[in-house]
Amino acid sequence: MSLGKLVRATLKKEKVFLSIYLCSVFSIMLFYYFLYDKEFMFYPILMCLFYLGVYLIYKFFIYKSFYKSLEEVKTSPSYKAEDSIFEEVFDEIREVHNDYISKIYTLENRNEEKEKLLIEWIHNMKTSVAVINLAIEKLSDGDVVKDIRGENSLLQKNLEGALNIFRLGAFSKDYVPEGINLKKLVKKSINSQKRNFIYANVFPEVNIPEDFYILSDSKWSEYVVVQIISNAIKYSLAARKVCFYAEESEDKVILYIQDSGIGIKTEELSRVFEAFFTGSNGRKEEKSSGIGLYMCKCICDNLNDEIHITSEVDKGTRVSITYLKEK
Repeated sequence: MSLGKLVRATLKKEKVFLSIYLCSVFSIMLFYYFLYDKEFMFYPILMCLFYLGVYLIYKFFIYKSFYKSLEEVKTSPSYKAEDSIFEEVFDEIREVHNDYISKIYTLENRNEEKEKLLIEWIHNMKTSVAVINLAIEKLSDGDVVKDIRGENSLLQKNLEGALNIFRLGAFSKDYVPEGINLKKLVKKSINSQKRNFIYANVFPEVNIPEDFYILSDSKWSEYVVVQIISNAIKYSLAARKVCFYAEESEDKVILYIQDSGIGIKTEELSRVFEAFFTGSNGRKEEKSSGIGLYMCKCICDNLNDEIHITSEVDKGTRVSITYLKEK
């Protein structure tokens, strides 16, 4: 704490004493004024100011020692102040801190056990999904088989999304920064959504230079782009295009993904990255969960990328993702 703040803190904490003391001094001054000659008033005033100064200096150093010890206790709760008159206060702080840490540790252990069980359950479900895929391959194509394949693909996507939510909690363990060719990243993401493009009768158009390279994590970056593409397809009108283009500056590369779909209301744009927010469009789309864009925002924040959305109702939506440029 700075000297000025410490002086103000001392005066603030001693304001009651100062008020009482000054009232007492004023009473003494009146006593001397009426009973003695005025020239005798200088001595009692000087004595009162001297003792007041000594007291305030003493309290100043007491509070200085207290705040210094308090900072040490905040940094290291086991810190012991030598002959401190506030040791009882520090003991209470340590007790509260230890109790708090113990409760946090217990909650973390419980959450960790729950996460392990859920992750194991998700992996078991993924095994079942893989078995269903193998069984489907042995059946002749038909409307029913197509429906089963589509629902199974959706189930697999949702399971992967759930796993990614857990992975975000330990993002640093699953993050590998590398140089990535932006055009290849976009094409790979488009290919993973090829079936959805065909079913929705929507067409991708890529206009990205071959020499645009970004610095990011390939797996997480692909997840974000795939999620944006999935939304673009879902809310695009039939026989329309989803356009991919990019621009670069000295140290940034910006990827734009633009559709010609139904658009997003202006009043909803500020909330599209909130967890479980589906908006008016999502309520019409039964498969909307409100998690996709939230995940995109979390991933971009962890990657130090920037994601923004602009949209106009009945004209379409444009998503921009700003990456670090590989030099």
